[in-house]
Amino acid sequence: MRRLLLTACALSAVSVPPAFTAEAFVGRWAVKPEACRGQGGTAQTSALVATDSSLWWFDGYCRIGKMYKAKAVYVQVHCGAKDVSVTLDAQGDRMRVTWGTAKVEELKRCN
Repeated sequence: MRRLLLTACALSAVSVPPAFTAEAFVGRWAVKPEACRGQGGTAQTSALVATDSSLWWFDGYCRIGKMYKAKAVYVQVHCGAKDVSVTLDAQGDRMRVTWGTAKVEELKRCN
């Protein structure tokens, strides 16, 4: 009986899924605090809303396709009929973002 109980405990420990860890870039980001509530417009006036599977910024809603992680996270996003290469380099409450060929923007995490 004891052996059966130990085997059952060992098997249940193996089948427990690992804890979910959100990507560092997930959250709401903006150049200035007053832009945290905005959507649309420009990179300066709009909040970037990032989830594990999408980005929503001045360019509209974009679904994350390919993702490559190194020091930063490099993603290919699908925004309607166009694809955009994006770099997300989150370090604490700041993130450097390159969106397509646009210049690098430094965003701050919104509260």
